[in-house]
Amino acid sequence: MILTENLPPLNYVKDGMLIGPAVEIVKEIQRRVGSNTQIQVYPWARAYKIALEEENIILFSMTHTQVRKDKFNWIGPIARKSDIFVAKKGSGIKINSLEDAKKVDFIGALRDDAKDIFLKRRGFTNLVPTHDDQRNAKKLVLDRIELWVTKKPGFKTICDLAGVNYHEIEEVYNIRELDISIAVSKKTSNVIVQQWNTAFNEMLADGTIIQIKKKWNKILDDDPFPEIEDKSKPNH
Repeated sequence: MILTENLPPLNYVKDGMLIGPAVEIVKEIQRRVGSNTQIQVYPWARAYKIALEEENIILFSMTHTQVRKDKFNWIGPIARKSDIFVAKKGSGIKINSLEDAKKVDFIGALRDDAKDIFLKRRGFTNLVPTHDDQRNAKKLVLDRIELWVTKKPGFKTICDLAGVNYHEIEEVYNIRELDISIAVSKKTSNVIVQQWNTAFNEMLADGTIIQIKKKWNKILDDDPFPEIEDKSKPNH
């Protein structure tokens, strides 16, 4: 099985279609290794549980954390991200540390994702998890939560899909920076892992990865790959 979630900007559903740069990367790997397995979109918590417990499971895109390091085989990284707290503009909320964030009443989070787990492990009891991050965008501008733990690149596209004006939201604290990769369940055949790693490395070498990244930087306001400078990109 090949699993993903609906979480921009790397892999998400728009108008009923699964799209995004990570989706293109995975489909090209599939083409090169001769796989015609259909990619399935699951809520993150369910997909993660399947990848932990079953064999021959590929799950993308996954934050590569120390906690997860030995639980999966890894292909990538395909991107880098920052986990951040955002607030509604004009809220007056100032966050200078994780301890400050513990003092607000409600923080919107994505259930069982890396950010949710990270904060729980650090004693947060004010998290309000949901299975879809677009709900958190809506709840924030409606004052139903005070903070939203999200990521950049990503939150702008999430806002767009949720029908929320991201200019109403501001970053108030950068929590950490991490790599994002393709994860393969530990019970998967070493042959499959090697085939996928070889295909990914070939795509790096022949320029396919950079072409996909540049394409999506032009498509999305988020700039999913801010490390790539492309002066031909139009102003948004």
